[in-house]
Amino acid sequence: MRLLATALLVLFVALIGPFAVHTASAGSLVTEHFNYPDGDLTANATWAVYSGTPPVDIQVVSGRANGNHANAPDDHTLFAAQPNTSKTYACFGVTITPDPANPAAPPKAVYFAELKDNGSLLLKSRVYVLPLTAGGWTFGVSHSSTNTSTASITPWSLTTLNYGQEYKVTVNYDPVAHSSTLWVDANLETDPSVTDVNAADAAISISGFGLRQSGTPSAFPPNAIFGSGSMNYRYSVDNLGVGTSLADACDVITPVDHTTWGRVKTIYR
Repeated sequence: MRLLATALLVLFVALIGPFAVHTASAGSLVTEHFNYPDGDLTANATWAVYSGTPPVDIQVVSGRANGNHANAPDDHTLFAAQPNTSKTYACFGVTITPDPANPAAPPKAVYFAELKDNGSLLLKSRVYVLPLTAGGWTFGVSHSSTNTSTASITPWSLTTLNYGQEYKVTVNYDPVAHSSTLWVDANLETDPSVTDVNAADAAISISGFGLRQSGTPSAFPPNAIFGSGSMNYRYSVDNLGVGTSLADACDVITPVDHTTWGRVKTIYR
């Protein structure tokens, strides 16, 4: 009987092998699934306010971080400071939804996520929602702060993306090239991407990832592709990873299923 149980255990392990727990690689800096009780994101020790005034913090709802650009403040999670000569990547799932009170208006050109230092001013690789002049919206990226003359935002696409659909967004900060690159639904670094360059921006050491809320559109030079918008859109983020490569950042660690392992041990006994 024990031999039969052992054989069954070996077969079971072989079958679940592709679904087994993955160990975070050496290049993984943050793995965040937002498995917290509903409420303020900063009620959890790994997150803190870095800018803005409460009381309406980013909210955890059903295991996701939900931001509303009609609110404040901004939150970040910190990790070991990276060399200012090394790339840093962030990867997360995000769903964009309009303001229910004004769903037909174009969303404001506001960034909602970024890589950063441990303070409140050096915000890099900013990820935006941009209102397309042709209608609809797309993501965008800027390497650093923008202005009305020289530093703009690079849009992801000229065709609209969909409200209510989850996209996997990846962004990287390259201090040597003075650039930030954006991927949408990518699996490999060689997948389609767009890059924003700001040669005048000084390299910094990245040590945080931030989620932002703001009702003020970003400044940028006039262009025919996107505008400033007027609607405070909302976002919902899950499965955040930060790492030293795209693969490290986008790797999702599978939680341990103690119940299943308990059943295996019961069979073996």
